[in-house]
Amino acid sequence: MRISTEALPKHIEPAVNWISGLIGAALDKRVAGFEQQERANPLLGSHFRENFALEFAMAKAREYRKSTGRLPKGEEYDSLYSFLIPAQRIHAALAPSARIPFEGRLREAVNGTNGARPFAYEISIATHLMQKGWNVEFVDYSGAGRFDLLARQGRAEVEVECKATSGDTGRKVHRQEANRLADLLLPVAQEVANNAGCHRILITVPDRLGKSKEELSGITALVGMAAQRKASASNDLAQVDYTFDGFDPWPEPDDPNLRSFFEGRFGIHNANLMFLGRANFSVVAVMIRSAKADSVVDTISDEAKKAADQCSGSRPALIALHLIDEISRSDLQAIAKSSNGLQAITHAVFKSGKRMHVDSLAFTVPQTTRTSGRGARWLSGDLVVLNNPEPRFPCAEVIDLPSRALILTCVRAAGDALTLSARPAI
Repeated sequence: MRISTEALPKHIEPAVNWISGLIGAALDKRVAGFEQQERANPLLGSHFRENFALEFAMAKAREYRKSTGRLPKGEEYDSLYSFLIPAQRIHAALAPSARIPFEGRLREAVNGTNGARPFAYEISIATHLMQKGWNVEFVDYSGAGRFDLLARQGRAEVEVECKATSGDTGRKVHRQEANRLADLLLPVAQEVANNAGCHRILITVPDRLGKSKEELSGITALVGMAAQRKASASNDLAQVDYTFDGFDPWPEPDDPNLRSFFEGRFGIHNANLMFLGRANFSVVAVMIRSAKADSVVDTISDEAKKAADQCSGSRPALIALHLIDEISRSDLQAIAKSSNGLQAITHAVFKSGKRMHVDSLAFTVPQTTRTSGRGARWLSGDLVVLNNPEPRFPCAEVIDLPSRALILTCVRAAGDALTLSARPAI
């Protein structure tokens, strides 16, 4: 399959009509549910809008058209339209038997934990392969295999499996539960903020932060006890430590150094933090963490191994893993040259001589909108590619286009346009 990868404004309306006919009502219902939860707990707003950005953009675009008769424009909708247009064209080009599972995948995305983001990532990889002259077969929808895509160009064939991580991948404390707890803690924090100075509250749960209201309410009561005593308190649910830091200056809530300042005070990095304060009078910093270490690298390694095992083993394979954080090109270059979590993930895939059919792992990051001097806009991003040191299918065996050349070319603009967390992915 090859589709046109060029899009004009006139192509947006048919794509929106297409998706609306399949999942429009269900999508609107889910977004309305998110908004209802936001009104009850405003702290959940950033969680929903980061994890389900495509859904919010779609619902907003449909509502805008309903009230104005036209679709909205602007960078806010670039990722939505760049997903819908190729998805519609791919759907039309599929064999009738493959359209049903394709539509089913869309409907599953409406109610799925990660929404449309993983599906959009697969569409973006396929679209860019086509843009580079490859014919792409959606193997998972045709039932011909367990991997996502089969890319063909001339006599060269490469299997591609796509995986998208989330901000909670491998985390003991998930942000939705941390935000629910933060909402319950608000009255306690407000009471503490009535006292001048800098106040720190460290909440340490034994393992995972639970989801039940009873557990979160129990932790809240424990925090209230520690704050009232201005000391530590503990039970089976958590250990809470209250510390008064005095009256030395601290960053205001809009200061970009606020997080790093309090991470230094707590002596703990990469944990969930919430802040409440009264200008020039008080600040309350609450950190929520687990006594057990996160397992981000191990969890992504397991996902990468599962992805590799879904490929047939009879062709060179590319595993495309989408990270959730924006990383600058200079940082990516440093990552590629240093020992870090990405190398550990790659080692886990290839250790003991396993999965030698996988030529490389490509770690992609969120795209950004770029423009030309003539008004054209597109989404583009960077990546880190880590190669198999002893691939089963060396470059010479891939006729006309070495597999490594494919990887370096095909994923350069791959990725979806979502940033899900300010925390490091690895």
